[in-house]
Amino acid sequence: MKVLIVEDNPDDRRLLRHNLESHNCEVFEAEDGEDGLKIASRQKPDVIVSDAFMPRMDGFQFLRKIKQDEALKEIPFVFYSALYTGYREAELAISLGAESFIIKPKEPDEFWDEMNCAIEDCGMKQKKKLAARLIEEEEEFLKKYNQIVSAKLEEKIRSLEHHIENRKKLEGQLIQAQKMEAVGQLAGGIAHDFNNILTGIIGYGNFLKMKMKDDDPLMRYVNQILAAADKAANLTKDLLTFSRKQIINPIPVMINEIVESVRKFLSRIIGEDIELIIRLTDTSLTVMADPGQIEQVLMNLVANARDAMPEGGQLVIETKQVMLDNKFVSTYGYGKPGKYALVSITDTGAGMDESTRARIFEPFFTTKEVGKGTGLGLAMAYGIIKQHDGYVNVTSEKGKGTTFRIYLPVTNRKSDIPEFEESSEQPGGTETVLIAEDNSDVRSLTKSILEEFGYTVISAVDGEDAIEKFRENMDRIQLVILDVIMPRKHGKETLYEMRRIKPDIKVLFTSGYSADIVYKKGILAEDLEFISKPASPHSFIRKVREALDSGT
Repeated sequence: MKVLIVEDNPDDRRLLRHNLESHNCEVFEAEDGEDGLKIASRQKPDVIVSDAFMPRMDGFQFLRKIKQDEALKEIPFVFYSALYTGYREAELAISLGAESFIIKPKEPDEFWDEMNCAIEDCGMKQKKKLAARLIEEEEEFLKKYNQIVSAKLEEKIRSLEHHIENRKKLEGQLIQAQKMEAVGQLAGGIAHDFNNILTGIIGYGNFLKMKMKDDDPLMRYVNQILAAADKAANLTKDLLTFSRKQIINPIPVMINEIVESVRKFLSRIIGEDIELIIRLTDTSLTVMADPGQIEQVLMNLVANARDAMPEGGQLVIETKQVMLDNKFVSTYGYGKPGKYALVSITDTGAGMDESTRARIFEPFFTTKEVGKGTGLGLAMAYGIIKQHDGYVNVTSEKGKGTTFRIYLPVTNRKSDIPEFEESSEQPGGTETVLIAEDNSDVRSLTKSILEEFGYTVISAVDGEDAIEKFRENMDRIQLVILDVIMPRKHGKETLYEMRRIKPDIKVLFTSGYSADIVYKKGILAEDLEFISKPASPHSFIRKVREALDSGT
C-alpha cells in the first residue's frame, strides 16, 4: 500500500514512516499541504495521513483541495494531529470528508488499527455510493416503463408509488427517531458516571493547587491536569446538547459577545471560498441565554449556509435591536410585542422554493442527498431558540439566497457577571452541613472541600441514612446537600421527610445526570438550589454559601 505522509515535524514524520514501513507500506513524505498536493497528484497514493496544523497550507485546506480534485477525491484521508482548541477540529475534519481524526500520540499498533478502520470505512462509503447509483438507475427504468403504459394504468402506479414512498418516509423517520433516542439514553448514562469521575479529578486537582505555592515548579502540571479535565467536562456537555438532554443555564449575556466568541470557528466551518462579513450593532443588547446553546445555533445555521454555497459566496452575520409590534405578530402569527435582539444570517446560496422553506424546521426534513445530513440541525436550532423564549424565521428565494432571523428578548439585567479570581479569598463558613451522596469518592471529596473552608460536616451514604442522621442532629444542621438520585430514597423524597421534621431547612441539590432526569425529579421546576457535577471546589463553595445565605 502506498501512503503519503504530510507532516511539518520531521520527528513525527520519521516515526510515522517507521511504523508504516514495518507494515510493508511504500511511503512518500511532504512537509506541508502544498508539497503534499503535488506528490499526491504525481504518485496517486492509496491513503493520505496528514497533520492538521502546518505552515503555508494547513491540513484542512489540503483536505479541501484533495476532495475538489476528481482524480484524488476518492483517496482515504486520515488526520493524525494533536487537538489545540477542543474536539471541534475533529468534527470539522469529518464534515469536510476526512475518514478519521486520530489524536496524537498513539502506540504504533493502535495507530495502524485506527488507520485500517478508516480505510475500511472509506470502502464502505464507496459501496454505498454504488448502491445509490443502482437505485437511481432502477428508478429511471421504472419511470420509462410508466411512460409507455396507458394513462389510466400510469395513474394507478403513481398512486401506489406515492403510498409506498409515504410508508418508506415514515419508516425512515421512525428509524431516525429510534437512533436519536438511543444516542440520548447512551449520552445520559455516560454523562452521569463520567461526571462523577470528573468531579474527583477536578476537586482533588484544585485541592492540590490550593496547597501549592504559585512559584512551585509542579504548578504547571497541575494546571494542565485541570485544563484537560475542563475540556472533558465540556465534551460531556456537548454530547448532552446534541441529544437535547443538557440543562440550559441562561445568564445575562451581550449578544455581540456570543457572536464574537465563535467568529474564528465559523471561519473554519465555511472555508476559504466563502467571504464572512460580521456587522455588530453599537447598541448594548443583553439577553438571557445559555451561551453554549446559542453558539450551537449559530454553527448549525452557518454550516447550512455553507452547504448552500458549494461554489463559494458571501455570508453576512448581523446584530441589531428591533421592536416587535402588533403588526409583526399579526403578519407572522407569533411573538410578543417588545424589544428584541435580532441576529440575522444571510447567504448568497441557491435559495429555496416556498414548499421547501415551509418545511425547513421540520425534524428529519432535509434537501441533502442520502448520507449528507440527518435533518435535525435546523430543528434543534428552532427548539433551542424556543427554549430561550425567542423566535426564528427564514426568508428565501430560489437562486437569490437565504436569510435566517433569530429574535431573542432583551433584558435589563447586567451582563457584566464578575469572573471569580481563584487567588481571591473564598466565602467559607462555620455552619454544620449534612451531605448525602452514594458515591464514596465524591462523598469523601465533598466532605474534604467543606471542611477545608471551615464547615462541620456530617456524611450520609443514601437518603434513609441522611434522614436518620438529620433526626439525630437537626438542631445544629443548617444546610443539607443532597444528590438527586440515590438508593433507598431519592433526594427529593429525602427533602420532604426532612422538612416534616424541620420545615425551614435549606437545601442544595447536586447531580451528574442529564437534564431530563433532573427535570423528572422536580428539582429545577420548583426553583430549588442546584449545581451540576462536575464543579470546581471554588464554584461549589460559592454555591454552598449562596444556599446558606438565601431566604429559603
